[in-house]
Amino acid sequence: MKINKLFNPFNEIAGSKALFWGLLAMLITGLIGYFSQTHFPDIISIKYIPVGLPLWYYFIQQLVIWLIPSIVFYLLALLGSSSSVRIIDFFGTQALARYPYVLAAITGFSGSMKRFGEYIIEIAVEQNQEASISSFDLIRYVVIIIVSLLLVVWLVGLMYNAFRISANLKGAKAVGLFIAGFVISFLLSLFTGIQLYNFLQ
Repeated sequence: MKINKLFNPFNEIAGSKALFWGLLAMLITGLIGYFSQTHFPDIISIKYIPVGLPLWYYFIQQLVIWLIPSIVFYLLALLGSSSSVRIIDFFGTQALARYPYVLAAITGFSGSMKRFGEYIIEIAVEQNQEASISSFDLIRYVVIIIVSLLLVVWLVGLMYNAFRISANLKGAKAVGLFIAGFVISFLLSLFTGIQLYNFLQ
């Protein structure tokens, strides 16, 4: 029962309550991401960039990857649901669905990702035969990759349940509309994320 709530808390938390807790989670994610140099260029990706980016970038990024799917899923629900839908439910539940990425931001504090990236560059680009990486860093890198994949699955599961419940849909129709909305949201957020990053260069 408790495990089910991890993937579907929306039967108990929705609307303005979900919006409050979701915005708080995104605020924490952005703040931690700033210090751990972890950012989220689209609705699911987790990137570690060891460059100095302003704090506002991390907060704007959180808003982008929340607002885009919220709007897209709401519009799809208006087209595909026979029930009346509330916009606050979509914005609230999609905000709350992002809480697993608080943990994703924390993984950036591990220097293993940076060191592994430098190691790959030395091997592939500079062809440095003396390049090396410790076994401990390699193990931590693999663990972080696995954890990141699990967090992505967790996030997608939450986004689906948030959409399904907010739109009052089920079955193939819910799955089909969610996939369409997810793909559209991913592409829009990726494009916006690239433009936002390029703006800082």
